[in-house]
Amino acid sequence: MKLGKFNILLIAIIFMFGTVACSAKQTTESNPQSAEQANTINETTANADELTPEPGAKLLVWDGKDGLPFLTEIAKQFTEQYNIPVEVQEQGAPEQMTKMKTDGPAGLASDLLVLPHDNLSEAVAGGFVLPNDFFEEETKAEFQETAVNAVTKDGILYGYPRNMETYALFYNKELVKESDLNSWDDIIRFSKTYNDVGTKKYGFMMQLNNFYFAYPFFSGYDGYVFGDNNTNPEDIGLNNAGAVEAMKYFQAMREILPMEAADATGDVKTALFQEGKLAINLDGVWNIGNFSKLPFEVGMVPLPKFPNGKVPNTFAGVKAYYVSAYSKYPNAAKLFARYVTTKEALLKNFEVTGFIPARKGLENEAAIKDNAMVSGAIQQFEHSIAMPSIFEMQQVWAPMANALELIWKGEDSQKTLDNAVKSIKEGIATLHQ
Repeated sequence: MKLGKFNILLIAIIFMFGTVACSAKQTTESNPQSAEQANTINETTANADELTPEPGAKLLVWDGKDGLPFLTEIAKQFTEQYNIPVEVQEQGAPEQMTKMKTDGPAGLASDLLVLPHDNLSEAVAGGFVLPNDFFEEETKAEFQETAVNAVTKDGILYGYPRNMETYALFYNKELVKESDLNSWDDIIRFSKTYNDVGTKKYGFMMQLNNFYFAYPFFSGYDGYVFGDNNTNPEDIGLNNAGAVEAMKYFQAMREILPMEAADATGDVKTALFQEGKLAINLDGVWNIGNFSKLPFEVGMVPLPKFPNGKVPNTFAGVKAYYVSAYSKYPNAAKLFARYVTTKEALLKNFEVTGFIPARKGLENEAAIKDNAMVSGAIQQFEHSIAMPSIFEMQQVWAPMANALELIWKGEDSQKTLDNAVKSIKEGIATLHQ
């Protein structure tokens, strides 16, 4: 918010006796070696020079193991450009949340966190994170709407989006043509001709009792989790008329996947796909690296339309940087969060880690465009919604997993979903006692 920028500048003037020398612009001018890097990064840090880091600023950043290779390298570049030391430590998201409760008040917590968006409600309730106020306008304009919504809580933007995760259809190009994936009816038709259950050959498979992966059936028939864009737990749409119709279609797919829901595990499905016995695999983008190394070519396409003509939405997860409310150097931390989410930085992150950037406009970059699976995943992001992050979502998973198993076995869809929603409401009620 621009008023915040004005206030920050006033503070900078008050402390200008030597303080201004720490600004990003002057650091760049006094460090010719970093000037070339600055020219590249600053293409998308438009207002960075207006944000003055605190005198003597130094930063500690927490991230999981998979994010460290990139962070370690980009931290060195940031230090060269802004003369702000940055230490990177390995801490998984669950550990970060736990440590914030103790290390935060003790002054030992990190200045920046990297969290999945479904941790945001807890982080805000605990007072752990600061709003993304200085770069709010830029973030909203430059990042995928799904990602922005995911890191927003009660209308306040908190996160600096890094990467998005969702799922789509992987397919073995030696076994199935992309034209067989134009609709769910096409998938069923293909599977009937390909299946050989006796030799464990299947045309299509998904995790049947996992609501995360089954959600597209609901979204494709106007079912929903919570009302008001998944913010109103008093409005549950998992047993409305559309949801019931969706589950009847889901139930009918047992014809091409004659197994118990509990047997279609992620491990079983992945093994069959890697062995060339599963033609179409509904799975997450985190497997792109694994499936790139198989002896056959693998494609990835978005989920197709249902018989009603609707294209379903998948759940998307978003990981983002957050500035700690306990940081002694919030300006420097905000500057770093912006620095590591520029176009150039996120492309480098993709090259190093395989994280698919949450930024708009990167689908035409060679590194992404030339990777057919990544390109397919980005197309799916256009038909995805941020997985609900409110506390009440935790009461949804178990009842819906049980409902999916029963429906797959042939139980009445309406009755089963009614019971599931009843259980969800009872679970939510306990949260507010």
